[in-house]
Order: sequence, then structure tokens, then C-alpha cells
Amino acid sequence: MKNNKLHVVYLVLLLLLSSSCSDEPKRIPDTLPDVHGYIGDIKRTANKGNAAKAVIIVKSIEGIKANFPDGSVRIDENTLIEAATGEELKLEHLREGHEVQVWFEGDVLESVPVQGYAKAIRVEY
Repeated sequence: MKNNKLHVVYLVLLLLLSSSCSDEPKRIPDTLPDVHGYIGDIKRTANKGNAAKAVIIVKSIEGIKANFPDGSVRIDENTLIEAATGEELKLEHLREGHEVQVWFEGDVLESVPVQGYAKAIRVEY
């Protein structure tokens, strides 16, 4: 009986710890960006369920290192967009010509340009 109570206590503690970890705030990764360049085009899309809200075309900047040279970047409600100062931005703040660093979420289609969903975007005005 004593062992059962102890197991229940451990189980409750484990559940509490695991549920508190899921609310981690979104952050810009501290790794090399997947794409770094200028926004060449922004296409707003219809928001149906988990579909992308917009697709941006990012053209690389010569001499700047990134994992892929150019990218077709899908932005959805889970994408963190922030200024280089750390200020959180909205999709409406993005403009053609802005310099951006993009990190992808999950798998990408390694075509030319690479295609994927953005986890985070840092905008430099």
C-alpha cells in the first residue's frame, strides 16, 4: 500500500513537471540561419486551418553565410517574427527589401529555392 502511494506521488510530480515545460516562449534560434537575404516578394495566402498565411521569397546576399542560398518561406501563425532589437513583429510589418534571417521548422523541400515553414524570422531594417 505504501509503495502504491509513493508511485502515485511520483506520477503526479512527473505530470506536473512535463506540463510546465510545454509553455516555453518562442525564441530566435542561436544557430546559423537557414536562409539570410532580402525579401524579394511577399504573397499573402488565405488562412485555412494550418495553412500558411504568407509566402516570402528570400534572395541571398553575396558573402553572407547561411545553410541555403535562396528560399521560399511559408509563414503561419506559429512563426516568430522579431526585429533585430528583439521587438516582436507581425506579418504586416514585413516589406519587400527587408533583410531577414530565417530558420525553418521541420523538414524542407531541398529544391531551388529551398521551401519550408519558418520557425523564426529576424528582420533587420
